[in-house]
Amino acid sequence: METPAREYLGYVGHPELPHGYYPYLGRRPDQRKDWLATAAVASGSLLLFPAAIAFGHASMRAIRRGESAATRRARAGLALGYGAAAVVQIAYFAFAAHALASRGVTT
Repeated sequence: METPAREYLGYVGHPELPHGYYPYLGRRPDQRKDWLATAAVASGSLLLFPAAIAFGHASMRAIRRGESAATRRARAGLALGYGAAAVVQIAYFAFAAHALASRGVTT
């Protein structure tokens, strides 16, 4: 039995799959690690910068391995974490300089 050329739908990988169906090749949704990026953003929003940095880097590692697809959230969590760490460091040095200046100590 010959199929007309205009009706030939092509072979999609398995003869029992319907036309246009491509099997999902990644991990199942319950095995994905997108929660790491969400945790990075949440902890960065709460100014818990060590946790935001740790979750952000763990999420980037999961993205490189193909276990996650939340690239933008991971980068946002890293930006929030490192931004909060930078603000804390700047504030620390500003308060230390103010404390030294109020004592009359020059550097």
